Amino acid sequence: MLARHAEDLFWVGRYLERAEDTARMLDVTYHGVLEAGSERRPAEVWAELLEVLFLEDEGLGVDDGGELGATLLADRSFPGSIVSVIGRSRENARTTREWLSVEVWEAINELYLRLGRLDLVGAARTQPYDVLRIIRTSCHAVTGSVDASMPRGEGYRYFLMGERLERAMITTRVLAVWHRRLGGFTSHAAFAEWVKLLKSVSAYEAYLREHRASMDGHRVLGFLLQSSDFPRSVLSCVERVEGLLVRLEGDGVGRRSRRRAGVVRSAVEFAEPGRMSADDLGSFLDGVEADLIELASSIEDDYFRPQGSHLMHSYEAF
Repeated sequence: MLARHAEDLFWVGRYLERAEDTARMLDVTYHGVLEAGSERRPAEVWAELLEVLFLEDEGLGVDDGGELGATLLADRSFPGSIVSVIGRSRENARTTREWLSVEVWEAINELYLRLGRLDLVGAARTQPYDVLRIIRTSCHAVTGSVDASMPRGEGYRYFLMGERLERAMITTRVLAVWHRRLGGFTSHAAFAEWVKLLKSVSAYEAYLREHRASMDGHRVLGFLLQSSDFPRSVLSCVERVEGLLVRLEGDGVGRRSRRRAGVVRSAVEFAEPGRMSADDLGSFLDGVEADLIELASSIEDDYFRPQGSHLMHSYEAF
C-alpha cells in the first residue's frame, strides 16, 4: 500500500470518530445547559466542550450557545465543525476507493450528501437533537460496514488504528477536563456530573452493568481508563492500536510506534487511579494525553513520512 493511501485511510477513521464524538458531546452539552441550574453558567458548559474537543484556543465565543452550536455543527469554513470533518473523511475515502468496500463508500457518501440536504444552521437552533442523532447513527453505519464488509488487510488496519487512536485521545481528554473541575462539587452535584461524563462517551449503561448505581468518581475513572471489555476505554483502544501495529510492523518499520504504544498501554493498565491524590491523578491523565499525541506523531513518521531514498523515490514516481 502506498503511504499516502495508508495515511488517508488512517484519517478517514480519525475524522469519522471525531464527528461522532463531537455530535454526542454536543448533544450532552445541549442537555447540560438546560440542566445546569444555579451551579454553572451556560458559558462555562460551552467552554468545557471546546476544551474537550481541543478547540479552546480557536477564538470561538461561548456566550451565545446557539451560535457556537451552529458553528460546531454546520460551519464549513471552520475545520473543527462536524460538516468539515465529515467532508474531509469523504474526500479521503474518495481517493482510496480501491481499499474500501462498496458498502463503506456508500455509507460515507450518503452521510455527506444527507447533511448537504439539511438546513444544519436552522437545525442547530431549533432541533439539534434530531440532526445529532442522525450523525451518530450514520457514523455507526459506516463503522458497522467496515466491520462487516472489509477484509482484515492493511486498509482495514489503518482505518481502525486511526479510529481507536482518536477515541483514546478523546476519552483521555474528557477525563482530564472533567477531573480538574469535579473536585469542587457537592456530592449530589458530582453524582449528576459523573452521569453526564459517562453519557458523553456512551458509557452510562455499560458502567451501570458493572457497578450498579454506585456513581463513585474513582470507579468512573477506573472504568473509562482500564476496562478491558468496554470499547471506548483508554486501555481497550490502546491495546487495539498496539495489536494493529504488531501486524503492520515489518523490516524494522513501525518498531518505534509499537514500542511507544506498549509503553502507553502499560502505563494505563498498571495505574492505580484509586490510590492517587487529585494532583497526581491530574498529572497522570495529562501525561497519558501527551503520550497518545506522541504516539500519533510516531505513527505518522513511521508509516506516512518515510525517510529512506528508495521509498522517497517511490513517492516521486506517483
